[in-house]
Formats: sequence, C-alpha cells, structure tokens
Amino acid sequence: MDELVRQALSRWPDVPDCTGWLALDARGRWRIGEEKDGPRLPITHAAMIAFIGRNYASAGRSWIFQNGPQRVFVELEYTPFVWHLHPREAGTWELLGHTGVATTPTSLWLDDEGRFLMQARSAVGEPIIGVLHDHDTVVVADLLRDEGGALLDDDVLSRISGGDDADTVSTIEAALHLTMVDGVTIRLPLQRIAARQVATRFGFEPSPSQALRVDVDTRR
Repeated sequence: MDELVRQALSRWPDVPDCTGWLALDARGRWRIGEEKDGPRLPITHAAMIAFIGRNYASAGRSWIFQNGPQRVFVELEYTPFVWHLHPREAGTWELLGHTGVATTPTSLWLDDEGRFLMQARSAVGEPIIGVLHDHDTVVVADLLRDEGGALLDDDVLSRISGGDDADTVSTIEAALHLTMVDGVTIRLPLQRIAARQVATRFGFEPSPSQALRVDVDTRR
C-alpha cells in the first residue's frame, strides 16, 4: 500500500465504502462504471493502473482497491488475480499477476471451460487464486506431461475439462514441471474443478456489491 494512502486512512478513517463501480475482468483489465449503464469501460491510463495495482488487497472474502481513505470493492469477472506465465533465460519461467507482482505457483487447476487456474502465495504468505491469461493457455497445455512423461494431446485435455463428472474436484494423472527464475523446479499436479465451484473452494466473493446488498436486506 502506498504511504500516501496510509496517511489518508489515518486522517479520514470513516469515509463510506464504494461498491459496484470498479471491476476486474478475466484478462486482468480494470474496468469502471455502473453495470446498469452498459459495459464497464477499461482503464487505460498507465499510472492509474499501477496505482490500483499497488493498493489492491483482500478484505475478508472481498477484494478492494484502497483509494486514499476510501475502500473500493472490486467486482470480479472470475478470480481475484489473473496470471501471466513469462519465459525467461535458460528455460526458466516467471509468474506475474495482473498487478505486476511476481510469485511462485503452488497448485494448478483446469476448469470445465478449459481455463487453467493457479494458486500462489501473496507477499504476506496468504494463498491467492488466479486464472491464467487466455494467451498463456496453449503454453501450459504444451508443457503438461502424463505420468510417463509424454505430452497430453488436445483430446485428452478436452476430455479432462468437460467430462461427465466435471463437478467433482479431482486430481488428474498429469503435471506441469516448471523451473522458476530462482532456479527451483516445481511440480504441479493438474487438478480439475468446475468454474462455478471456484469462488467457494478458494474463499472469495466475486460480487461484493450484491453480497453487501443482501447483507443489508437481511438486517432489516
């Protein structure tokens, strides 16, 4: 969090929260606007994108952008983070979040819509889940190996992601092997999960504005 934001919080601790205005789409783009007014507009100003990224954090089950003294709750199209897997020197890899922060993945998932998800750890050690940017889907698919070390073909991946028991969280006999930029090689067994299970399984609220509205209604 920016120091100026910390100072603003201490000066004005009781600023009302903002909901339903800021969203994160499944490709890691920040979008603003009221959904009732039509599609939200993407934020393209580089300094603003960087500012939001530096002050983006979890607040219980929700994710917020701390805009000075005000908490702005973020609507999530899918997951709280969107990952990019970047190739580096000597066959190594780096995992970057949409905020630009580098991390190391700890688990790999494939949902029933053919999207890869990775869980990693934040700077303070808490687990965070994110969908892999769709541009990197082919990269991961090409790196997957079965237990015998053979590549998985497209038919196998299609069967894995869209099988009859796609609602069942399960481990598949396949894994991703990555050597990260620090030289450590990790093995990530591929697991399956239905997209609609992701928020519950990983403990986040995709639509804080709706959840807060329901909470207020139940108190009346």
